[in-house]
Amino acid sequence: MRAVWQLWMQLWRRMPVLVVLALGLWLGGLVMLAWSMPHDAALAGPGAGLVMFGNWFWHIGLGSMLRGVCRPESFLLPHFTRRLRGLAVIDLLQWVLLPALLALAGGMPYVMLGSAGLVLAAAFGLATGTGRRAGLLFWLVFIAAGWMPQLAAQIGAAALRSPLTPLLLLLASALILQLVLRPLVQISDIEPDTSPLESTGLNRIGTTGTDGTPAPRGALGKRINALFDRSSQRAMERALANYRRRPGSGQRLALIRSLLLPHDNPAAIAMRLLIVAAMVTLYFFVIQHRPHYNAAVIGAYAVLLSLSRFPQLGRGMLRMRPNLADLYLTLAPASRSDYQKLLVDALLVLVPVTALSALAYTALGIVLVHATEPLRMLLTSAIVAVGASLVALAVHLIGPEGSFGRGAVNVVVVLGAMAAYWGGYMLLGALGLTWGSMLLALLTISFGFGVWFAAQREYQRRDPCFDAPLA
Repeated sequence: MRAVWQLWMQLWRRMPVLVVLALGLWLGGLVMLAWSMPHDAALAGPGAGLVMFGNWFWHIGLGSMLRGVCRPESFLLPHFTRRLRGLAVIDLLQWVLLPALLALAGGMPYVMLGSAGLVLAAAFGLATGTGRRAGLLFWLVFIAAGWMPQLAAQIGAAALRSPLTPLLLLLASALILQLVLRPLVQISDIEPDTSPLESTGLNRIGTTGTDGTPAPRGALGKRINALFDRSSQRAMERALANYRRRPGSGQRLALIRSLLLPHDNPAAIAMRLLIVAAMVTLYFFVIQHRPHYNAAVIGAYAVLLSLSRFPQLGRGMLRMRPNLADLYLTLAPASRSDYQKLLVDALLVLVPVTALSALAYTALGIVLVHATEPLRMLLTSAIVAVGASLVALAVHLIGPEGSFGRGAVNVVVVLGAMAAYWGGYMLLGALGLTWGSMLLALLTISFGFGVWFAAQREYQRRDPCFDAPLA
């Protein structure tokens, strides 16, 4: 029992914030279910909803934890598989049986259906946490419901009346759990990790576990990553050949960029834009019958999507610290400040890449929605993307190293970028495209460069660190 308890406590040690949130929802839901028995039956529904959300959040973290714990060497421990079964029993008692017994004692309807729904939510959470594609089905259900809400309401009403619905939910849960758990208990080699600063546009969130283990990839993902890797190899060979022919500072900087940012060469950027464009186009044609939204929001989404690269930069630079020691010895800089300057100069290429991505995504959205003010949207997104990318690069380069601090900084940057976009969009509408864009560029880009220069000086002042980050 002690080993099972240690497994249960792993999630507390790895993701305490998520555990507190999930258990808070669980406890609040149980209190509402218990209070609804003698006092207010209307609290039963919200209580069940809180338990459902807490269940989902908990199992997302549990899946991420299991992905790091279920390694080949872990199965050498005595009775490791049996301990995992014990953890599953405790999990079932906590998240399914206890809420079901409270609901049954209160005489609430649809107890069997709700219990099966809790099992399905747990299965989807595990699939999401382990990086399995089955977790995407959770979002497809909501997308389909938003696409055809009347049909979704009719299907939901029929499912509530059918006695076979709980059985179907349990069968779906069993299938998802089979897809998720079977690879975890198989003893096999861990998939080769990718560069911490790679950028294919796929799996940007959750590519690695809390302990750095890479997420499993499907056949399509492996093929796409192979295309990006080949383009990176060709770009590095070209940069190396150019440096050998003309060993200047520009050629050396291009070679460093090909090492640090393997998927930011022109071919990889074009492939990434095509992949995102295909996904956005598919999503647009799914919701095209719902035109009741402001077309200007396309530019805000484009800026938000292009800025999603920078949180990965902060995580990747921490993971690359031990490898950067080899780069330091290879370059043999005259001073530590020169080495730090080489790194920031190499990473500065992300600013034009981000602005280009924002422009491309905005242009695609303009074509799809037939926006009435395309030039206004393009100018606003391009100017804001340049300023926001400078700020994001600066704060993620010298910002906090903890996951909570990086997350808080990223939230501030994203909110600031969204405020700048909508403020700039209204400014261009009030002053005109010429004067509005000039004033917006003066405010946002000058602020971005000011933050960037301050961060650059701070980064050059710091000594290089080659220690592996703490887990």
